[in-house]
Amino acid sequence: MSDAPPPRAMGFYALTEKRMVKAAVFLRGDEGVTLEVLDERWESLARKYFTEGILSYRLGVIVTPAQPAEFMAALTEPRNMTYYAFRREQ
Repeated sequence: MSDAPPPRAMGFYALTEKRMVKAAVFLRGDEGVTLEVLDERWESLARKYFTEGILSYRLGVIVTPAQPAEFMAALTEPRNMTYYAFRREQ
């Protein structure tokens, strides 16, 4: 991993008609990663990342919340997404 520690919180944002809204937050704590859904319209997509994982470009594999540090680090990697974004919350 890079020298920076993985974030403790990453927001998942979705583009609406007017702006990006925070739809969910991935939180890393002592017990692992949890998901807090803030907008039910985007819950299924946020849960999909939470259950199926996300591709870590750095590692070249899909990582899941079962690998807390790697999962949170993967959420910080630049992605070519138009309608969604992950943003560091802390």
